[in-house]
Amino acid sequence: MKIRIATIAILLLTMVHSTAYSAEERYFDSADAELRYFIEGKGTPVVLLHGFSGSPEGLWIKPGTFGALVAAGYQVIALDQRGHGKSTKFYDPDRYGIEMMQDVRRLLDHLEIDRAHLIGYSMGGKIANTFRVAYPDRLLTLTLGGYGWPWRSADESLEEAEQRLQSDFVLPGNDLRALAAVRVGMNELIPDEESLRSNSTPAFSLVGTEDKAVSRPDLEKLRATMANLESKDMPGTHAGPDGAPYKPQFAAELIRFLTGHPAP
Repeated sequence: MKIRIATIAILLLTMVHSTAYSAEERYFDSADAELRYFIEGKGTPVVLLHGFSGSPEGLWIKPGTFGALVAAGYQVIALDQRGHGKSTKFYDPDRYGIEMMQDVRRLLDHLEIDRAHLIGYSMGGKIANTFRVAYPDRLLTLTLGGYGWPWRSADESLEEAEQRLQSDFVLPGNDLRALAAVRVGMNELIPDEESLRSNSTPAFSLVGTEDKAVSRPDLEKLRATMANLESKDMPGTHAGPDGAPYKPQFAAELIRFLTGHPAP
């Protein structure tokens, strides 16, 4: 049965890659931030959170994961997070951090969704794992992609963060100062170790074997500590054309995991 599910997922993903996939683009108000999201399909809802300087198109739609999940019978919602893409950009770090986690709650409320599968990649994993602690009753499952042990960045000013980003790789089309504010605010998104040990939400860790953004010791520490966590390594780097989300196995593994945890 597991082999059959994975095979179907890969076939669905192949079909998505072979055709131009277009999801419906919408906006909603989240505490004075106008946030863009994509929604398509019917069935159990799945919410997708992209990583730092990323986008729903680049991480979920173009690689085919969004379409594969729709084809598998889910209602799929991909959020364009504040400070990114076409969503509102603030230059105050206090408008990020926990507010980004609350955006997920407000999105569920806006769509009148009681519970959903939540999938976060990299920074999206930080947000998703923090959401799990605050609102476990709103989750069916949690998936942490490209994510290891909850990390804290060095404390820095907005100006220091902006200077650092100028020398780092940032995907085009972003506002550098807004991303600097996102970066400074992210240190709020760190669940404590006890919340990992006591986790009751079915969870899944999915990381590329060549992912240099996630250290293996940190990943193994998460997998040894977090309760109710299934883990899987797969080919791929953290991001870009050779990133794990661009591999057919990525969507296949997600669908296999979600299928094993249907809505009650």
